[in-house]
Amino acid sequence: MSNLLYNALQNSHLKDIIHDLQKAASELEIVFFGVGALARNTWYIANNEQARGTKDVDFGVYVPSTGIYIQLREKLVEDYSYRKVSTNAFRLISPYGIPLDLLPFGQIKEDNETTREGAAILSINLEGFSEVYTHGLTIVEIENDKIQVCSIPSVILLKLIAYDDRPENRPKDPLDIDSIMKHYPSIEMEFIWAEYTFLYEEDRGDLSSEEIGIKVLGYEISKIIHENKKLINRTLNILTRAINLDSKLAQQMIQDAEKETIESKSKILKTLKEGIQEGLNKYN
Repeated sequence: MSNLLYNALQNSHLKDIIHDLQKAASELEIVFFGVGALARNTWYIANNEQARGTKDVDFGVYVPSTGIYIQLREKLVEDYSYRKVSTNAFRLISPYGIPLDLLPFGQIKEDNETTREGAAILSINLEGFSEVYTHGLTIVEIENDKIQVCSIPSVILLKLIAYDDRPENRPKDPLDIDSIMKHYPSIEMEFIWAEYTFLYEEDRGDLSSEEIGIKVLGYEISKIIHENKKLINRTLNILTRAINLDSKLAQQMIQDAEKETIESKSKILKTLKEGIQEGLNKYN
């Protein structure tokens, strides 16, 4: 667990938002964890890579009912001066001007909530969040604050699903997926050698070290999804369509059009899928 500095994460007032949420969630006995850019950037900074800026902060929030979730939002509004957004039931604007997205999951059920806000919360589909909560979190220390965030395999999984749900609204997800997969083999080299020596022994030189790293990332994703057949099928289907160019994921992963092609991105996604499938066969 690395001790990071808030300034390095390139989001002003992130410390204030985390402290507000920690206090409010503690009073209601709610568990939360960082997703998206926060999880990605803590990984980059912990491994001496440059963080990418972000305009908002996202957290997954485990709650037993819509009522508890609404209580958390109301507490942040009433006690900490956050503001609601009329067009988004999951977003608050912090008093520091930074948007805060609280994404509820868990045993959310109808509990006599008849308001429009309650109905909107019940309609959300956060596939994969429960599995990430159970199998895909890590603890980071930012200055003196210890918080849970998604592991990097979890970040990839949730970005694949989020992009598949709303590709027209998620243009940055393919670029994030590509950047993470470029960095993963080198950043996690020690882990890969320690835990996945068998891949080098089985490979016999057919794959580069970068491709083995991508396959390991697939193995790690399989550990998160292996207990949920529906999620397994969803994840493999997303990748299959991308590999076959039936979605624009591979195309939108291109960051350097002079050096990269759709075919090269499709190949990377194929390696990731193979890693997931091999992992599922190994761990099940």
